[in-house]
Amino acid sequence: MTHDPEAAWPLTATDPGYYPGPTVAPPPAPSNLIPYAPAPVPAPVANTTPHGVRIAYLAIILGTAIPLTAIAASQMGLIGLAICWFGIVIIASVVFGHNGRSRRG
Repeated sequence: MTHDPEAAWPLTATDPGYYPGPTVAPPPAPSNLIPYAPAPVPAPVANTTPHGVRIAYLAIILGTAIPLTAIAASQMGLIGLAICWFGIVIIASVVFGHNGRSRRG
C-alpha cells in the first residue's frame, strides 16, 4: 500500500493532527479616534510669468519685429507692414495675455 499525501489534505478541525496555527487577537479599539475630515484644498495660485521671463519674451518679439517690419515693408509696402504688425500684436497678446480665467478676485 502506498501513501497518498493528497488524502490527508486539507485537514479539518475533526482530523487528528489538525492545528489551526497561531491566532492573533484583534487590537483594542483606540479611545482617541478623530473623525475623518478631508484635507483642506489650497487656494489657487495665480499663474504669473516671472519678470525676467517677460522681459526676455519682449526682447525676442521686438528683436524679430524690427527686421520683419523692414522686410514686409520693402516687399509689400504699407499692407505688408500692417500684416506684419498684426502678427506681432497677436503673438504678443498670446505671450502676455491672460490664460482664460477672470482676473477679478
